[in-house]
Amino acid sequence: MLYGFRDTTDTSGALGSNLPSEAMNYNGKFLENEIPGYRTLTVSGRELIGSEFKAKEIEGLDGTIWKEKYLKPRTITVKYQINASSNKEFRDAYNKMNLLLSGEQVKIYFNDETDKYFIGTKTSNDEVEGGTNYVIGEIEIYCSDPRKYSTTEKEFTATDGVLNIVNEGTVPVSIDYEIQATSETGYIGIVSTEGVMQYGKIEELDSESYQQSEHLVSINNFYNCADDTNGTDVMHPQYGANGTCAKKSWFGQNFLGFGTVGTKKGNASGGLRTLVIPADSNGDSSGSQNFYCYFHLIFYASLMGQTGEMCINFLTADNKLICGCNWYKTDTVGNTGHYEFWANGKMLRNFSYTTSHLHTQNPWFWDWGHCDILKEGGNIRFFYWGGYHNYYIPEIANMKCAKIQVAFKQWGNRGGNQLMGMMGFDVINFMKNNVSKWRDIPNRYPSGTKITIDGKSSHVYVNGMARPQDEVLGTKYFKAPVGNTEIKTTCSSWSESKPIVKARIREAWL
Repeated sequence: MLYGFRDTTDTSGALGSNLPSEAMNYNGKFLENEIPGYRTLTVSGRELIGSEFKAKEIEGLDGTIWKEKYLKPRTITVKYQINASSNKEFRDAYNKMNLLLSGEQVKIYFNDETDKYFIGTKTSNDEVEGGTNYVIGEIEIYCSDPRKYSTTEKEFTATDGVLNIVNEGTVPVSIDYEIQATSETGYIGIVSTEGVMQYGKIEELDSESYQQSEHLVSINNFYNCADDTNGTDVMHPQYGANGTCAKKSWFGQNFLGFGTVGTKKGNASGGLRTLVIPADSNGDSSGSQNFYCYFHLIFYASLMGQTGEMCINFLTADNKLICGCNWYKTDTVGNTGHYEFWANGKMLRNFSYTTSHLHTQNPWFWDWGHCDILKEGGNIRFFYWGGYHNYYIPEIANMKCAKIQVAFKQWGNRGGNQLMGMMGFDVINFMKNNVSKWRDIPNRYPSGTKITIDGKSSHVYVNGMARPQDEVLGTKYFKAPVGNTEIKTTCSSWSESKPIVKARIREAWL
């Protein structure tokens, strides 16, 4: 028997009887399973952690006044052995170990506690004795965050607007929320003894204001709208638009997209639908001077060199382009697409991106293809890739939106799989606003709106888009303390039903 060796094999472990109970899983892999001759002997540094504190001396008083405590970082030391049958096997073992331990800030857990993990980085190791293929050594894992976390999240659902959070860890943890509006509301409140979080504006959204904003158009209106074979794509009058649009099914969801090319004209041709916006509840069909439209779309090339174009146009009754958005790809070799803002009949800005399936490259792939437009007089706001872009265009201040166009085209004589793999809309929601400012608009959160709150980053998202302006001044993002915490959720007093609220925590321990 070797000196200092402690047999910690867990013969009943669910992960296999050949693994020691303290075997370390680093970034998803047990070293014992990857390195022949490697074995964990002991692990230290997973127990109690020290802390630092601040205190203040007060003149004339004995002692000091306690201010606050800080947790020290944690260092976990793993003692191991390598028992190789040859010099080559010994070198191969260390080469493999260097590779496996190269990851930074990765998940680390141990075989005797597989339901909890640390976040750490291998930082140092001792020098092993030379001249032998059998060594005992140590590696150190540095955890700037000394906590260990549960591998699973706990989820809680509100009952009658009340969440009962149970934190069985040993430290407070952040709380993530998912709120689904079941009826229109202009305000969401989250209240506990730990703090208050508020979104929207409670005092401005009463029943009278509610009547001032109306949902007039959805994607179903476009499905039921005939192809405009005699019309003109106002954004691109130089292109053909007497083909057809068609209903598509992607990811189990219906989309409106490209149908047929029709008579070719210019560099692009395809289908067009022009929808006359229905009258509001007062019978006014003259159009909307102030409006908001949210749309969800996909614009994706499944093969290199695919091309296509689609747009959404907001028009006056006499077919002047107030504003719109345009997506196109003319790259017949690579995968570069473009997205444009349009207003007052002109292109304001062009963005380039990669039309792949990766979120880091393409903001318009399922299911993150969110977009919207807000017009308030001469002020217009566009959305692109998590951010808003604002413009003031006095020429459009008094223009009223009476029509919406959608168009889908192919470039030149290209056909078959040379067309974009997927391009279309599955959501188009148009709201008419008869108020001059966004904060005065009722029904900030229509029925079905999904509000998510990231407790760790203190960020709020509405339908997947960052909405920091919805946060009420003084909002405090509180944590779930150890034990039971009651959290009450509220909404506008005039809402017909309470939202569905879920909360999630990941417990942590020292």
